[in-house]
Amino acid sequence: MPDLHTPLPLRADPNGSSIDYSRVPFDRADARWHEELVDLAKEGLLTEAWYARTDGGNAPYFRPIAGAVRTVAARAGVARLLRKADAAVSGLGLRLKVLDAFRPIETQAGLWTFFEQQVAAERPGLSAAEQEAIVRTFVSDPRRFDRADETSWPIHSTGGSVDVVLVDAADGTMLDHGAAFDEADERSYTDHYERLLARGEIASDDVRLVSRRILVNAMVNVGFTNYSYEFWHFDWGTQAHILTLQDEGKAGAPTAAWYGTTDLPEGLS
Repeated sequence: MPDLHTPLPLRADPNGSSIDYSRVPFDRADARWHEELVDLAKEGLLTEAWYARTDGGNAPYFRPIAGAVRTVAARAGVARLLRKADAAVSGLGLRLKVLDAFRPIETQAGLWTFFEQQVAAERPGLSAAEQEAIVRTFVSDPRRFDRADETSWPIHSTGGSVDVVLVDAADGTMLDHGAAFDEADERSYTDHYERLLARGEIASDDVRLVSRRILVNAMVNVGFTNYSYEFWHFDWGTQAHILTLQDEGKAGAPTAAWYGTTDLPEGLS
C-alpha cells in the first residue's frame, strides 16, 4: 500500500494564483462524457452538504448559499475513486467526508459574491484587480458562464470536483487540517505546513502537517489531482485535472477533459 505519510511537494505560489484551466479542451467522444451523477451518501461515503446547512454551522458563511443542493453528488467514476481513498485511510481509524461536489451555477455565483465582499472588507487597501485575484484563487469565476461556451464552465459544475476532509471514524470529529474548509487564507495552501517544516517552524509530527499528508496522499494515490491552493479540493476528469497532470509533467497525461458541465438529475436535489 502506498505511504500516506509521504511529504507533499511544494507547488503553491506564495503570492497566490488561480489555475487557468479554460484552455483545456473536452473529449465529447469519451464514454465518460455522459456518465451520471450519483448520490455519494448512497455510495457508502460520508457527506455533508456544507452550502445547504441551515443551522449556521457552516463557517465562514453561517447560512445557506443560494441554490445549494442537499445531495452531495459526483460522477460515478469519481465515486469509485473516493471509495478507494476512503478504504485507504480506514486502516488509520479515519474516514473521508465530502463537503461539496457537484455545484449549480447559482451556488457558484453565491460563493463568488461572498468572497468578493469578504476580501473587499478585509483588504480595503488593495486595488480592485488585486482583490479579484485573491477571490479567483479560491473561487472559479461564474460571471461569464454560458452553457454553449466550454471555456466558461466552473469545474464544480461538472461533477468531477470534490471538496474532502478527514474525520475520526469513531465519532466523526473533523481532524485539524491547519485551516478551516473554505478559509480564504495562505494557511489553506496545500503545502503551507510543508513550508513551515522546511523553515524549522513546526515539528515533523505536527498534526496539521500529518492530516494534510494523509488526505492528499490518499486522494492522489487513487488518481485525483489536488488544487494547490486548497488542501481540500480534488479533481478527476475535469479541465483542472488535465492541466495539473500536464503541469506536473506526467508521462502520458490526457490532453482533454471528459467531464463537462451538467445538471443534477431528477430525484436528486
